Amino acid sequence: MADQTFRLPDLGEGLTEAQLVAWRVEEGGRVDVNTPLCEVETAKAVVVIPSPWAGTIHKLHARPGASVAVGEPLVTITAAEATQAEATPGTLVGYGPGAPESGIRRKARTAPAVTESSGDVRAAPFVRQLAKDMGVDLTQLTGSGPGGRITRADVEAAAASPAAASSLAAASSPTTAAPSTDGERRISVVGIRKAIARQMVRSVSTIPQFTEFAVFDATNLMAAREEGKASGRSMTPLPYFIAAVVKAVRAYPLMNSSWDESRDEIIVKQPVNVGIAVNTSQGLLVPVLRGADQLELTAIAEKSAKLIEGARAGTLLPGEMSGGTITVTNVGASGPVETGTPIINPPECCVVAFGAIKPRPMVVQGQVVARSGAWISISVDHRIVDGALATEFLTALVSELESISA
Repeated sequence: MADQTFRLPDLGEGLTEAQLVAWRVEEGGRVDVNTPLCEVETAKAVVVIPSPWAGTIHKLHARPGASVAVGEPLVTITAAEATQAEATPGTLVGYGPGAPESGIRRKARTAPAVTESSGDVRAAPFVRQLAKDMGVDLTQLTGSGPGGRITRADVEAAAASPAAASSLAAASSPTTAAPSTDGERRISVVGIRKAIARQMVRSVSTIPQFTEFAVFDATNLMAAREEGKASGRSMTPLPYFIAAVVKAVRAYPLMNSSWDESRDEIIVKQPVNVGIAVNTSQGLLVPVLRGADQLELTAIAEKSAKLIEGARAGTLLPGEMSGGTITVTNVGASGPVETGTPIINPPECCVVAFGAIKPRPMVVQGQVVARSGAWISISVDHRIVDGALATEFLTALVSELESISA
């Protein structure tokens, strides 16, 4: 018998750390090969890590809520000599080259989420951790998510109530303390929210970006949608937006590129992998529609709808939220937002934002008439693209949208 220390493996997609959400084992307990050890939340997913060896848990090296870097000790297992020889150092069972996709999953499916108090609740692990940090009892909440799932917003709303504030203050001190009167509360920034913050700082601090705006006439797009509804093929405007972006990128491939900072080179990407910005209870996620340039409109609609649904339900794999070459965000989908200044998703060159489609005055054949229209804004990496090329791309995009036919 000998002690073997299992270190947090490289979970892929360039991730360097993860937050330990929960242990599924305890010190002194027995495990077999592939027994689930713990759940960790990366910047993109919740991952269940299995044991590479059979043996006895000697030591757990991290506590729930802590960040663990790749390569740092995770757990020490007292394993038999024969078992050690069977394990491959550095390779996690179910991960790595040739590993089945089922090795990484967005959420644990073996048991319902349970709070440290009593009662079963429907909540993702990171929501349970957030509730614990904020002193919120999940069993007292009614979830607003799909199927009654408790979301981040539910927890934050509960924490903002006077009762929750008092509970949080009491939990943070071993003695009775007066509730804070300054109205402040602190929210732990971990996992996906932390990754979003880092990505946005990287974007605005390393990419010299500029934004251009245009308005397009959506009359043909809306007519195509109505004809599709009549034939039983209902679509949102998003698939039309994506298809138009793909066609414009074909004419201006430099928009589908990235800047290699280590070599000062521009890398023009061949496939058009469209990232779709999705607002979820966890924050902004960007699932990627791979090979969008090879898909027909119907396939774009079907695949993008599944990606959006998966992002909101928390069931996407990490690989489904990486590898984008250009991003699309529909800022008008949640309300009457005209436009905005989108921030580039590094290392991409361009992000395209679409505002709300609504009636607006337009000049048609010298007459001012009410037509359906919307704003488009693009933010571009100025190291790669100059203003003239960005204008040509935006003009081509407007032309593609206005020439849509049913």
